[in-house]
Amino acid sequence: MKKNRRIVLFIMLVVFTLFNSIIQFKSFANDLENNILTLEKAQSEAILNSNILKEDNRSLDALHDERSKTRRQEKQIKNSKSDYSTLEDYKYESGDKMKEVDIKIKGSELKLKEDEDQIKRKVLNSFQDILIKQKELEIAKINIEYEYKKLEISKLKNKLGKISNIDLESSQNKYDELVTSLSTKEIELKNLYSSLNQLMGHEINERYTVVLDNMHEDMDIKNIKKPADIMEVVLKNRYDYVSLKNNYEIQNLNLNNIKIKYPPNTYMYKEQERTLNNYEESYKEKEISIKNELENEYSQLILSREKLNDNEQILKNSKTILENKYNFFEYGRLSKMDIENAKIDMMNKELDYMNNKFEFQRNLDKYISNYDYIK
Repeated sequence: MKKNRRIVLFIMLVVFTLFNSIIQFKSFANDLENNILTLEKAQSEAILNSNILKEDNRSLDALHDERSKTRRQEKQIKNSKSDYSTLEDYKYESGDKMKEVDIKIKGSELKLKEDEDQIKRKVLNSFQDILIKQKELEIAKINIEYEYKKLEISKLKNKLGKISNIDLESSQNKYDELVTSLSTKEIELKNLYSSLNQLMGHEINERYTVVLDNMHEDMDIKNIKKPADIMEVVLKNRYDYVSLKNNYEIQNLNLNNIKIKYPPNTYMYKEQERTLNNYEESYKEKEISIKNELENEYSQLILSREKLNDNEQILKNSKTILENKYNFFEYGRLSKMDIENAKIDMMNKELDYMNNKFEFQRNLDKYISNYDYIK
């Protein structure tokens, strides 16, 4: 009986231990999963916690309240049928006041969209900067190990009288510089994480495994629209241009109302007309500026694509060289130090390629955002 009881207790203990282990493993797996930060999640949290966007939404809400107030005021003035209407009353009667508010709402909506895109772009840049810095740290650590081995060899050679004290000191200085550089890179990585956390509204010292998919991987550069083909869409959706155009349109509404009491030959009318002309010059100058900006962005995009293609080939060649050196090493024709040197060189080529790849992605994302408003 006691034996059976012991068996039951043993089985219960095993089941409990197994169950507890499963729970702990699941918790550990969840912790690992929770530590992974995707670009989409980071962008969503940055948007959610952005004070700029909160202010944009407050301004937009205020304009919608103003629209409701304008509608009520418009009805009151139309129903009053007063013989002593002011210029402001005329704006309500003609519907120009409502048009003015609608123009402001449209501009405010564009500002909200642009500010969201800007925040997304900042998060993307942070992700890319972190990944580049992590790669730099990886290379730096391997390079330090390589230089330490070289330093030990130099010390031995110096003892044997094969190299001078000056040569040994040079090796020591190179190694010391790399160690110092590593500390600097670690601080820079910490600062990059801090910047990302500030964007998302998180604790400043939190760390994540940032994950970045290959953006626009399947997009052919030939399918990118040229500046001349997107100008109309860009001007319609660029806040800096639209806000200047809105000033012109609102001033034009004001001028139409002013002429009810002040004919074109009066000082009041001419002064307001000059203001209208100034607004017109401003938005037309901005139109030319945006056209030049788009052409420059497109040129940078093409150049970064060509540069990326070149670096892709350079990296491919470097990997082939490393493979060949491994073959020579197996036959005893190269030392392990030669292999490590070739590996570091290949990793530096990977870093160059990563930098160029991210540069191209940034240029592409910025350029297509000018006309891809589904994003």
